Amino acid sequence: MTVRGRLLDLNVSPDGEGVELWLRHGERGVSRHAFRWRPTIYVTGPPEALGGLARRFEDCEVVEVREEPGGRPVEALAIRVGIRERRRVAAEIEELGGYRALRVHNADVPVLQQFLYEHGLFPTALVELDESARRLRALDSREELDYDVGWMRVAEVEVVPEVRRRLPSPDDPLREVRARFCGEEVVLEGDEASVLEGLKELLVSWDPDVLLVRDGDPFAMRYLLHRSSELGIDLELGRAPFRNASGPPAVYWSYGRVYRRHRPFRLRGRVHIDPENSFAFSHTGLHGVIEVARTCVVPLHDAARYTIGQCMTSLQFEVAHRRRVLVPSRPRRTLYFRLRDLLVMDRGGLTLDHRPGVYWNVAEIDFQSMYPMIITRFNVSAETVNCACCAVDGIPIPEIGGHTCRRVRGLVPEAIELPLRKRLAYKRLISELNDDQRAGIYRARADALKWVLVSSFGYLGFRKAKFGSRLAHMAVCAHARAALLRAVRVAEEMGFEVIHGIVDSLWVRKEGAGEDEYRELAAEVERATGLPVSLEGIYRWIAFLPSRRDGARPVNGRYFGVTTDGRLKFRGIEARRRDVPELVRRMQLEILSRLSEARSPEELGRTALECVEVLRRYVAALLLGRVDPELLVITRTLSRDPEEYRVRCATALAARSLAAMGAEVGAGSSVSYVLTPSGPLPYPCFSPSGFSAEAYVRLLVRAASTLLLMVLDSALTPKFKYDIESLIL
Repeated sequence: MTVRGRLLDLNVSPDGEGVELWLRHGERGVSRHAFRWRPTIYVTGPPEALGGLARRFEDCEVVEVREEPGGRPVEALAIRVGIRERRRVAAEIEELGGYRALRVHNADVPVLQQFLYEHGLFPTALVELDESARRLRALDSREELDYDVGWMRVAEVEVVPEVRRRLPSPDDPLREVRARFCGEEVVLEGDEASVLEGLKELLVSWDPDVLLVRDGDPFAMRYLLHRSSELGIDLELGRAPFRNASGPPAVYWSYGRVYRRHRPFRLRGRVHIDPENSFAFSHTGLHGVIEVARTCVVPLHDAARYTIGQCMTSLQFEVAHRRRVLVPSRPRRTLYFRLRDLLVMDRGGLTLDHRPGVYWNVAEIDFQSMYPMIITRFNVSAETVNCACCAVDGIPIPEIGGHTCRRVRGLVPEAIELPLRKRLAYKRLISELNDDQRAGIYRARADALKWVLVSSFGYLGFRKAKFGSRLAHMAVCAHARAALLRAVRVAEEMGFEVIHGIVDSLWVRKEGAGEDEYRELAAEVERATGLPVSLEGIYRWIAFLPSRRDGARPVNGRYFGVTTDGRLKFRGIEARRRDVPELVRRMQLEILSRLSEARSPEELGRTALECVEVLRRYVAALLLGRVDPELLVITRTLSRDPEEYRVRCATALAARSLAAMGAEVGAGSSVSYVLTPSGPLPYPCFSPSGFSAEAYVRLLVRAASTLLLMVLDSALTPKFKYDIESLIL
């Protein structure tokens, strides 16, 4: 019998002997299909050792593979093992070989991803399943851009407990459930049993494929099951029972931030996404999660929770599978460098300091996806750097010397080609569309791929990367520095003044230059570097900000301005920060909006003086108590456990208060609080009138000063120096 359907979900069979596939058949519903399957681990080593090992396993064969992406073919023993036995068997084999003679590969490739790679499948693909012949194949392609997900049924569920103490507890009764599906909103209230029975009926009648449940992973889903169990109600949140393991959350660093990832609550036959526990969903929504799942070959449930590094890893694993390259159990050998060599080689991206001030008629020239483009354009991968086959005619690496391979495509460049190609295609479609709804979907998909591509560079130098290399990482930086310097030379030769440059962006100006001349510059930079370049925008004016401690010292990535088409653009100021109260953000955006209307330096100076009244209005509202307390909430992330803070900072004090109330807080937790005369108090555990007006006035003055002092200093003569704080007294 042959069936067709959209691959909604897959999970390990309850008996651990295969994989369950859940296929959506349009309005006909969802079907479950059990597929007997065992993952493969590979063992390399001396032939005699492999021969002895083969006699220990029934389901094994000798195959030809590559231990290294660019290496010669070798013989390996492919062993099919039970899903739950894989890690144990791998450890026993390594021990048997004395941890040297026998090397185990592919033992830590996620099982469900390995199944997808092996069968050429990906989530949401149209799948044809021949159950009698045990054959699976995808009928569409990961390359597709305009794929349909309208068949996916999505429901949002909000759980509201009757909180008896300051924080919700599993023992608190359920007060109400709010649910939304296909534009319909339902509020279930009344006695607890009726609410739970009502939710049960909704899940049956709506039959959603995806459940969006805020705080579902750490609390809501387990809370619902606990309350239903207490009342003897058989509530099934998925399409079949699933046993979820509990445990502490995982804490990890990513791009300078600490994240706290709660153990996922998984369903069978239905995808559960917790928006609060999903990097992809919080930045790009469901369309972004689906794009990551399809492109990176990761189950939807996992795609919602993976780090961008894990998504990049899956791309590399998929390429390795196609190339029959083994995935090592441990990262490749570490390279060691002399300190003096590192001083030359490991300098990161290039930055050209600006002179703080306000500049008029400035263009921003950007390299598009610079690092991923360098990786693909110059074939940078661990195995391609200083390869033996191209010692004479390889692609030279600027500054640091060495080369990359011309003859064999690197594994990492091949892995990022698809997301890079798709992102550029989505951006092209967005520029051509008049349909705002469709453009929004494409934008979410493009943004999701952008985050994946961001990790391609950092992952090259990550010490735990399976296919990483510090030398490859430094080669990318060397190419980036050379490209930016080449762009500077081109700009100066064409008569432009370079104001600022940072890694992949360049700000330039020329008296009287218009859009055509700036576009000509971008095209010339693209020809000179061989990398795609775009004119990001032309600023009517832009202010580059100094350090707060030293007014003559520039700070990179801290500016604000308005483009000729009226768009505000700003970086590094309060309005861009996640930990700034909404009241401060609103005031700063209002000031920016007023400043953006200025058409000359004189008008900009006058507008800045007028904007002091905006600051006074916000301060007056604070002092008179006419501010919604929610606008005062500060939310910050703990970089360590509360008790490990040695300085009495507001975030740590608020976290300690939460811990004393019984809340689970630690490194990576988000802590929300309000500043009060007695110190920071967790939100909403404070009196609405109990905030510290003085503390918030200081924050407002600081945010206003960020914008106005620079503008006034640039627009007025030196004898007019205004202290913003004195103007409001």
